[in-house]
Amino acid sequence: MNSFCAIATLCLLFHVQPGSSTRVPAAFVSCPVLPVRMGARPRQSRRAWPLSPSAVISQVDDYLEIKDTACFFVRAFWEQSTAIEGGLQLSEAQRAALEQVQEGDMSERYGKLVGKRKLMSELFVSRGDDGMVEACAGVEVAVADRTTGQVLKRNKGEELLTGSLAAMSARERNTLRRVSLTELADAVLPSNLGLVPVLSNLAVGSEARGQGLGQQMVQQCEDAAKSWGFGEMLLLVEASNVAAVSLYKKLGYQDVWTQPVQAARVAEDGAANIVSYEMVETCALGKVL
Repeated sequence: MNSFCAIATLCLLFHVQPGSSTRVPAAFVSCPVLPVRMGARPRQSRRAWPLSPSAVISQVDDYLEIKDTACFFVRAFWEQSTAIEGGLQLSEAQRAALEQVQEGDMSERYGKLVGKRKLMSELFVSRGDDGMVEACAGVEVAVADRTTGQVLKRNKGEELLTGSLAAMSARERNTLRRVSLTELADAVLPSNLGLVPVLSNLAVGSEARGQGLGQQMVQQCEDAAKSWGFGEMLLLVEASNVAAVSLYKKLGYQDVWTQPVQAARVAEDGAANIVSYEMVETCALGKVL
């Protein structure tokens, strides 16, 4: 299937008319999904890759490294935003609170666990020759509704998988011991739900932009998705972030739909919660890998 047909299939699968608008329940983050029937291939080792004499990309799950990455993300994504002219001006209190929220979010999604995650995820970081983070990007497998295009939050998706398995008999569970994650999801989840890899947390520091680093970070996430057995990648980006939309389209991502989606915003200084939410015009972009 060529990329044009696959993107068109994304729209048809979810009865989405490109350019249409619908409101998204607060319990979900809206995103389309193309069901994948492939078995996951064995995971490849991806400890580090040379980019240039001054940078290297590595996969991280250590909580201290995640904390460092969260602080970088606040600076690169918020304070050096490409969607806001001049970036977002944060007070010390706002920055500290936002770093704490970001650290908690990244730790939950990418941090090292005692057991194995039900839904795979990886966080990639690029450091310069001074050891400082200069770019990051993440990818995670999510459970999504094929009929509405909504992606369930990680904990909800994992609860559905775990609960469905627990409801099965020991004999039924035994037949699924050696199947891939996608085959497992097809067997235990309701027919309207499927799995999709989602690109997120992409940020490049202002001093490292214009050198192709963003492209290489995206490539690492795509390679991870392919190693898990998926044939496409999805992402959400605010329509007003012209620089990001342009980058993704240069990398082969195509429009799936544009509609209002709940997006995070930094609250006023002194507010009880540092992050607030509002409906923002958002583009869903997809790519066949």
